[in-house]
Amino acid sequence: MKLAVFCGSASGDIPIYKEAAYAFGKLAAQRGIGLVYGGGHVGLMGAVADGALAAGGEVTGIMPKALAEKEIAHTGLTRLDPS
Repeated sequence: MKLAVFCGSASGDIPIYKEAAYAFGKLAAQRGIGLVYGGGHVGLMGAVADGALAAGGEVTGIMPKALAEKEIAHTGLTRLDPS
């Protein structure tokens, strides 16, 4: 099973949002749920991916090639597909 995640590429000013995003990614991975998201390494998107990856989860990023070339792509993903 895979779940699509859509959230911000910024963390905002309230640290609990980033903590919650990381915890969500970790919990999803612990329950065997793979994630599909925008592929970034920054903000809440990056936190969700980091949490899932830290728990051994599968994370697929979908990102336009132009953004990936600007070094916004997460380099530790299971898979990164250009859109």
